[in-house]
Amino acid sequence: MVLRLRYPAPGNWRKAKCHGNMDDSFLPEDQKSFGPAVEFCNGTSDGVVCPIRTECMLFALTNNCKIGVWGGTTPVTRKALRKVWPLRRGKLPRPEWRWMTEEQALAMVNGELPEDDDDDDEDEG
Repeated sequence: MVLRLRYPAPGNWRKAKCHGNMDDSFLPEDQKSFGPAVEFCNGTSDGVVCPIRTECMLFALTNNCKIGVWGGTTPVTRKALRKVWPLRRGKLPRPEWRWMTEEQALAMVNGELPEDDDDDDEDEG
């Protein structure tokens, strides 16, 4: 069996904040201890958001990565986003997919509209 990615990996993984800094917090054994990795990607502690956070998240959503932290999102966040906006036939990222907190993603699943943040565009470019 040959497995192929639905959507290619970002060509600039070397620009990722985690490049050379990944540790077990990105793929914890218990799948519940994502805090340190999520904070690292999203710049919670140092104020520096990963420059390819959005690309990384889109890769994980499109390819249905079910474990680990990708693009500053947990598996629960990605599952919520895909539940609200499932993958289309063309196997390309949805334009609606954008970074949001786990609380915002779960609120959308419950029919609430997420609060609009101006900060979510700072990693574009």
